[in-house]
Amino acid sequence: MKSYLSSSLLICSLVLLGAGCLSSGSSSSTTGGLWQTQDSGKSWTQLASLPQASGVGSIAGVNVTDIEIDPSDATVYYLATDATGMFFSYDAGLTWQRPDAKEAQTGSILDIEVNPASVCTIYVATASTVMKTTDCMRSFTDVYKIDQTDETITAFDIDWYSPNILWLGNKQGAVIKSLDSGATWSVVERFGDDITDLEVSRADSRIIYVGTDRKGFYRSADSGASWMEFEDVLRKEFEDSDEVYGFTQTEDGTSIIMNTTYGLLISIDKGETWNALPLITAAGEARIWDVAFAPHNASAVYYTTATTLYSSSTGGQSWVTEALPSARTPFVIVVNPDDMSRVLVGFRSIDK
Repeated sequence: MKSYLSSSLLICSLVLLGAGCLSSGSSSSTTGGLWQTQDSGKSWTQLASLPQASGVGSIAGVNVTDIEIDPSDATVYYLATDATGMFFSYDAGLTWQRPDAKEAQTGSILDIEVNPASVCTIYVATASTVMKTTDCMRSFTDVYKIDQTDETITAFDIDWYSPNILWLGNKQGAVIKSLDSGATWSVVERFGDDITDLEVSRADSRIIYVGTDRKGFYRSADSGASWMEFEDVLRKEFEDSDEVYGFTQTEDGTSIIMNTTYGLLISIDKGETWNALPLITAAGEARIWDVAFAPHNASAVYYTTATTLYSSSTGGQSWVTEALPSARTPFVIVVNPDDMSRVLVGFRSIDK
């Protein structure tokens, strides 16, 4: 197993594009926003240019909460942020734009999902609302609003096979489903614990994965009609795996990784059985902020801790480490499906 940390970092600014490039050096930049590496973390470019009528601005200071790549065009990126709304790019992050709709220009956004059958239909989830646009962000309408003051939306996903089906989870442990693109909603299950992530299986959209804060992992194989809980089974072998941070899948859904306090667990049978990925750090030693597959290659896996990008070309059996370019938290990591050398990391300031 080959493992090494960069001993130095060199930051060079690309003034014309409002971007930054980082190679070997001794300290990390404090700049946030979105960064890209095409060599597994040996060098980095910040994707921050914001052309405006008054000149070229920058989104280098934003706190990133989600990165969504258009399912029909991998050069189109959507960026969700804390407090500063959303941004989008039509050139793989080289330049960014603001939506026309003012309601998407401010506030904190949890998640962005694009309808794969109608790419001008985009859903934007916040802690209290799910908004929908059908005209490429010129306008938005609310399709879901919380109905009690202690309710907080924590997870959102769209069914890729039947995009009229929407799913959301909340801090009260409810899984809520819409069959008509958000016109009506119904609770399909209450788990009694904060839902930390919810994903529709890309292998079979009837399979739904739910992660919780203290009660582990739940799985439905029939679109939410019934659920199987895995807390006791997994905790016997993987201590603290009942605290789930999130999931990542390959594009075909044949491999899925669950990020837990214990570490990373992998399933190759759609979540029925799980095994631990062998990590450099001991179980529970480091907080893993996010993990991603290369969409069409289950052997290529990436994850981030506070200061380090870990990459594997062996399906997680061995790892290479590189320093990250920002002192902020590496909150989200995504790999471009059309050019899997492009690994994107969004950084966010999080109160310790």
